[in-house]
Amino acid sequence: MAIEHLTPEMELTMLLAQFHDLKIIRDILIPAESGKTTHIDFLIMTRAGIFVCEMKTFCGTILGNGMSKYWKHYAGESEIDYFSPVLQNLYHMKYLRDFLAPLPYEIHFHSIVIMYRNTGARLEIKPPYPPHTYIVTSVPALQKVMQDVAEQQERLLSDGELEYIFDYIGQNQIRGEEARFAHEQQSFQYKNNARVALMHQICPECRAKLQAYSLPQGKYWICSEYPKCTYRHRM
Repeated sequence: MAIEHLTPEMELTMLLAQFHDLKIIRDILIPAESGKTTHIDFLIMTRAGIFVCEMKTFCGTILGNGMSKYWKHYAGESEIDYFSPVLQNLYHMKYLRDFLAPLPYEIHFHSIVIMYRNTGARLEIKPPYPPHTYIVTSVPALQKVMQDVAEQQERLLSDGELEYIFDYIGQNQIRGEEARFAHEQQSFQYKNNARVALMHQICPECRAKLQAYSLPQGKYWICSEYPKCTYRHRM
């Protein structure tokens, strides 16, 4: 019998499943603002709180700042705008807070971005990061973050509270192929709008005009609102 190829998400889930003091939910779709939806890769639920996890797989080199909206992804000769998964996951955490607001529990939320590197890939993201946000590149690093958080947490959820929150998410998340398809279309449109903005020399971050500059590193489109907006893109 052929063994199914495991995705990085599946591998991580199997590794974490060995720990009996946590719960895992993968592939969650919940409401967002303006009637839209948001997709969360997976949640790790412990008595110390909920770890909202965004997982990315990449090759090449990614450079950026923990507080920036866009990072730069260099693959071969290409420079690609890479929407920050740190910012993306902050939105996930916000909508999850709203989703769980009806529950009468004090829940602590933590954002973890897991950057799964292919062979030879390089990641350089400079701090600072938003509060309660962590970037990790391995399961041991993820486990250490969770352990450090648990040791610093003054109040922990009870086993019963954790079980109830787990069941609540499972029962109330959005299900169905139609909802999934609508979310995929929504995500595609968002990414396409950023590409169209670049085609019209408009900054995808603040919507101001882009201006052409020659720098020692090459030719760039730079936002006309610089230094208020620091967006730039290699031509």
